[in-house]
Amino acid sequence: MSVKVKTEQTERLVTDLVERHRRLYDGPDIESELKSIIRDSPQSKLSDWDVHRILRTSRSVFFETHVEVVSGHHTATYLRFESIAQIPQLIRLIARDMADWVRQTFQESPLVGIVATTSEARHLAEGVADLLRDKMRLRVVLTPFNRETGKIGTEVATGVIRSGERFVVLNDVTTRGNCVSKLGQVVTDHGGSLAGMMVFARRDSGQFPLMGELTAKFPFYCTADLNMPQWEPQSCPLCRMKKPLLSWRELPEF
Repeated sequence: MSVKVKTEQTERLVTDLVERHRRLYDGPDIESELKSIIRDSPQSKLSDWDVHRILRTSRSVFFETHVEVVSGHHTATYLRFESIAQIPQLIRLIARDMADWVRQTFQESPLVGIVATTSEARHLAEGVADLLRDKMRLRVVLTPFNRETGKIGTEVATGVIRSGERFVVLNDVTTRGNCVSKLGQVVTDHGGSLAGMMVFARRDSGQFPLMGELTAKFPFYCTADLNMPQWEPQSCPLCRMKKPLLSWRELPEF
């Protein structure tokens, strides 16, 4: 298949996907679709209804599709956090809940800062630090983020993390736990102490062992716990059905 034909096919797939989801979000069926993926998150004070409102307002979830995520896994349901990040009121709502969790969880052992990436997660980190500035003067340390690959880097400026300083790490979403684990390693590699982990959404179905290890070892916050099963390409049922595959990069705001 030529590049031109493949590009035209992808454009048609994306156009059809966007039109279908506009109809979905404008109709009554979106209520049950969103309810089917939202699970209780005990760390968050936001209700399932609040999470439902965030996802519906931002139109950030794609249903009944076939998407390759950053890790290379495939999924039929995809959360696009960038759509949420475009709405400042939603970022403030999420950051306020995260700040409440930090305040309660670490009131006896204050933190020094938050490590995040230069992705849209930085808006949450900066929002949390701003809300807590009267109680904890949190330093926001950002690692690189490659928007072409979706990968995070580990480089930080010299001296921003010092020996014994307590940090939490923050990312927008996690599936396998690799990215928040990598951010945690940034803290410990520079002599700091990893105190906890925070994400807006945990989007897995409990099938990745690392997530269980991280939640057992560290205080772990997620605003939204979403049921979004992921598969290795060789075991993907959508591939067996020959459903056309899109990359996470190709899913637009709509």
